[in-house]
Order: sequence, then C-alpha cells, then structure tokens
Amino acid sequence: MPEQGQWCCCCGATDVALVAALSVVSRKFTDAESWVYGGDWLCAACGWAYGTAELRRSVYLVDQHRTARTIVERTELGELLAAGPLPVDRMVVVPVRGRRHILPTARWGHVCTDDTAVRWDDAAVALLTDLRWLRALPGVRAAMLTDPVPPMTLMRTVPADQWPQLLAAWDALAVWRSHPGAWWDAAIALSTPAPTPTATPQTPALRNPRSRRRQ
Repeated sequence: MPEQGQWCCCCGATDVALVAALSVVSRKFTDAESWVYGGDWLCAACGWAYGTAELRRSVYLVDQHRTARTIVERTELGELLAAGPLPVDRMVVVPVRGRRHILPTARWGHVCTDDTAVRWDDAAVALLTDLRWLRALPGVRAAMLTDPVPPMTLMRTVPADQWPQLLAAWDALAVWRSHPGAWWDAAIALSTPAPTPTATPQTPALRNPRSRRRQ
C-alpha cells in the first residue's frame, strides 16, 4: 500500500499498490502533462496501460462488461462502426503511428486515436458510410480523398446518375478532412475495403490409366 502522501499521478488513486512512474516510462516521456494529479507514482492499472507496448499497436474494442479487450482487424471494425453508434459502455482504440498512449485517456462512446477522440454517434456513422461508399467506387484512391473536390478523371468514370451522391458525400467529409491530428488517417484505415477473395483454381484429378476399361 502507498505511504502517506503518495497517489497515482494519472488517476489519483491512493488505496492501491503503486509503482515508480520512471519504472514504466522514460525520462523523455512527453505525455506527463496529461497526469493531472502530479507526482512520481502510478497505480498498477495505469502502469499496465502505459507500459504495455501492444496497446499502442493493435486495434481493439473495450467493453465495460468484459474483463479483456477485443482485438479486431481494421476492416472488421469499419463494418462494426458503420452499423451504428457506440453505446456509452464501449470505446474503440485505433493507433495510427504506434507511438502514443491512447488507452489511458480514451473516452467511453468514442473512437480514439493518437491525438483525438470522435464521439461515435449517428453523424459519425453517416460520414463513415459515405467514406466507405466512396472507397468502393472504381478508380478511387485514398490520396485523392484529401482534395476538397473530386477530380474530373473520377467524375468521368462514375455514371452521371451517381454524381449528386458522389458530390454530397465528398463535401460532407470536409468535417473529417479538417479534423486536427491523426483522425483522417484512422478514418481511411477504417474505410479500406476488404480484399476480394480470389478463387483457388482446382487441379483436375489424375486418372489412373489402368482403371480405364479396355474396349
């Protein structure tokens, strides 16, 4: 148990076992400003969250009613998030560059990435749906989606009756394009179409020539 006057500098807990913060992070750690309680100690839970490198690399879903996080692929998570808003007892962590500690400051009901958290409501679902539809169009590359308007080369490949939907979806995504930080990169990852499975050619069975009936 902590001695008198010691607490977790991240969450403020005082009635749990503590470890020295510098045994978890280095002196070059840059997120110390988020430790609002100050001090030199971390509780076991915060120490695990900051010290586990895998939490900065994998994409996962956290549920208040489960003891372990659920690791998912980005394409699978994109389908899940496109299905509807996140309830207030769930949150999603999507590392982009693999260097930031996201979980300790992640928020319930949000999709959280390196430096931002987006409330996953009906508006976010609609934007992801628009982005996934655009990514599925022939000739659409992720790089061109950063432009404020679709290129004419793309417009020529899309049937004219889809132009209104294309322009509306492209314009709606201006909200995410202008979002500070790494969110646009996370959105692109979540909207990447699943690879189309290729059929495995079947090798014809070899026939035993001795089994053929003689005429």
